[in-house]
Amino acid sequence: MGTIQWIVAIFGLMIGLKTISSETSPFCDDYIRCMEQLEIKQHECLALDKNIRLRSSDACSRQKWDQKLELNALHMRRAEVARDCVQKNHQDAMLAESTLDEETRKTCTSLHDKFQFAKGFTSEESTTSSGSRKKRSIKRNKRDAKKSSNSKATECRNAAKLWHKQCSALAKCCPLVEDCKQSTTEIMDQIYEGRHKLHDMHVNNCI
Repeated sequence: MGTIQWIVAIFGLMIGLKTISSETSPFCDDYIRCMEQLEIKQHECLALDKNIRLRSSDACSRQKWDQKLELNALHMRRAEVARDCVQKNHQDAMLAESTLDEETRKTCTSLHDKFQFAKGFTSEESTTSSGSRKKRSIKRNKRDAKKSSNSKATECRNAAKLWHKQCSALAKCCPLVEDCKQSTTEIMDQIYEGRHKLHDMHVNNCI
């Protein structure tokens, strides 16, 4: 076999191995894509919540919103770190998924088949839709605009919760996620602390 034939054969083998690798680690790929969608939704919700915070009339409400926004930012950071860790170790995904038992693999295969990547949704469509809603809102009075903004924020939070639930289910199918938990320990401690602080603010009315 000549030199050119060897190069062609090796190149073909490399492509084949890359294809096999991507096809045999679907669960971790699903998790990464889900976390990407979750981050997008979290950013969207944070922007909506910031607008609501600006309309807060009393000092205590503003303090509560500041704490909520800080918690939201921490959740976003945790999601980013968790996803980055799995991506960084993606070369081990195929081996990690091979350790799943038969029952877990069946469940994960079912999740993989059902998993949707927000079909038909693009950031451009979101921007266009948001722009249209903003134009319509100009015609409304301030009370309706405030109610609409609160409603959008609530819908966004509910959507983020659904993405979080789906990502948590997919995480059980990617053993790398468990290995990466250590990378988010410090952030989770900050989240728990922030939750307690917000709870105390609600109970004691910021006193």
